[in-house]
Amino acid sequence: MLTEVENAGILALWAVALLRAPQGIRRREQRPLWCAIVMIALAMSMHLEPVTAVLAQVAPDAHWIDLTTHLFSIVDAAAVLWYILQAAQRRRRTAAVFGCAVAVMTVLVLLDVTALPHARNQIAPSPDIPSVPDTYWWLFFAFHLTADTTCGLVCWRHSHRAGTPRALRYALRLFGTGILLASLLWVLKLLYLGTRSPALAPLFSPVTGAEALFIAAGVALPSLIRIRTLLRHHTSHRGLAPLWRDLVAATPDVVLTPGSRLRTAALPIQLRLYRRVIEIRDAMTVLRGYVTQDTVEQARRHVTGHAVPAPAADAHLTACWLTAALHHRHTGRPPGAQTLNLTGGGAHDLTEEISYLLGIAAAYRSPTVRSYRASLAEDLH
Repeated sequence: MLTEVENAGILALWAVALLRAPQGIRRREQRPLWCAIVMIALAMSMHLEPVTAVLAQVAPDAHWIDLTTHLFSIVDAAAVLWYILQAAQRRRRTAAVFGCAVAVMTVLVLLDVTALPHARNQIAPSPDIPSVPDTYWWLFFAFHLTADTTCGLVCWRHSHRAGTPRALRYALRLFGTGILLASLLWVLKLLYLGTRSPALAPLFSPVTGAEALFIAAGVALPSLIRIRTLLRHHTSHRGLAPLWRDLVAATPDVVLTPGSRLRTAALPIQLRLYRRVIEIRDAMTVLRGYVTQDTVEQARRHVTGHAVPAPAADAHLTACWLTAALHHRHTGRPPGAQTLNLTGGGAHDLTEEISYLLGIAAAYRSPTVRSYRASLAEDLH
């Protein structure tokens, strides 16, 4: 059960790496983060049994697999630290970070080659089992603990800076928590090195899994928010469609740069939604010339008579007078002076404007407005 947490975390990391691969490859500013995630996933994966089994087929012996894995993890920790410091807009410490990493790797190799012949680079449960000296592990764990703790603290501190967007704030905290869980792992391993207590070893796998899950969540959060925003834009675009189609059919001049459907569909959804909002608003401005005070009062009595809830009353009233305006335009009634204040809304930003128009679009399809439309047709006959 505990190993399943580690496997799930590593799989989540690889999924996030694949999700961000297009951005990481194309966009230069995203490339360091993507490379860091790939390196973290690789470093964690190299400890899994299926991976070690494959490496055993290509490497001379298990000892060299262990040493290579440790050296790679040093490079990985240094790269993540360098990226975090750079992303936090601190002074670039490329020489200090990677110089320290090279020095640690050099000492680890020297400690390994000068040790007694040994089969594995693992912490020996007994001094009778040949292995690398404990200095190897003290240095290895201390480097990781220093690098990861620095990364975690920088992420958390940066998340509290004024002006940091909310999505980035939460992403930094998730990522920072994952890195600090890595620090916890190194503390546990240092305790194990000092005590050789068998009670500590079972904790390594779940802590690694939790670390991977938090890091994956922190990296994936901005992408998930973008996906959610795109889905919301698509939903809003579809929600406005029935109202938009009727309005632009009656006022085709409001359509911005009309073109083929294929060309329009190729535009980003944000732009298509923005255009739809503008075209609806422009059509409403044109159509209000076909509405009189008597029409508005009639529509208000109709809405009141159908006991529409107060929060939706304004949207239903607007949908009714738009329906009347379309009816009058279709029947050939000439427009009059636009003296009525029917613009409505009062939105402060595009999000509020979209929400306001979606309310009108929903009311436009409601039974209340359908019955009003039917009453207009009956009056015509």
